[in-house]
This record gives sequence, structure tokens and C-alpha cells, in this order.
Amino acid sequence: MMRFFASSRHLLGLGLLVAALSALAGGCAGTMEPGVSGFYQTWDDVINRWVGKNKTDLYYELGPPNLHPKTSADGMEEMGWDFTIDRMPGQADYYNLLPIYGGNVNCRLIFVADKNGVIRSGERQGCD
Repeated sequence: MMRFFASSRHLLGLGLLVAALSALAGGCAGTMEPGVSGFYQTWDDVINRWVGKNKTDLYYELGPPNLHPKTSADGMEEMGWDFTIDRMPGQADYYNLLPIYGGNVNCRLIFVADKNGVIRSGERQGCD
């Protein structure tokens, strides 16, 4: 009889551990931040997701800009990604998250960040 209670306690403890780990895993799935944050349906989704976020995280997602960044006198920085020429891939490329339809994409994304590195605006050129 004693052996039954000892094994029941072990099973109960194991069950609680599995339940706790399941709750943690489920809680993490809904709190994704930029940096592999899910599929982009359109190029506008790419822009909208990054306005207000940090440019360092944007670099992680898209890779470094392949157009030379320009900085204005007030510290604003313009960064560009041209998807028609070779570029260093980011996490969105590795996980096929970008809305690249077919192999011939005529698209540029331009983002502007403030002097603190926060993305303030973005636009697409082409990307139809």
C-alpha cells in the first residue's frame, strides 16, 4: 500500500511539471516581438510592423541595408533595402517570411530612423 502512494506522488509531481511546462510554452507563443515575428502578407505589412520599433531589430529581421544609409543634420537616418540586387539575408529570409511572390521581385523598402534608432517612417518603391 505504501508503494502505491509513493508512485502516485511521483506521477502527480510529474503531471504538475508537464502542465507547468505546457503553460510556459503556450504563453511564449503569443508574445513574439520583431525578429522573426511571423509571416508578412504584404510589403505594407513589413513597413507597418517596424514603425516605432528599433532599427537594430529591423537589421536582424531584414539583414543590414544594402543601399548606403544617409544621415541628415538632425540625426535622422534613411536606410534602404533593394530586393532586386544581392544583399545579406536576415531572419525573415532564412524562414521565408517575406511576401516574395516568384523569383522576379522589383521592390525597395526605405525606412527612416531618428537619432535614438527608432523607426519613424517607411515606404515601399515598387513592390507590386
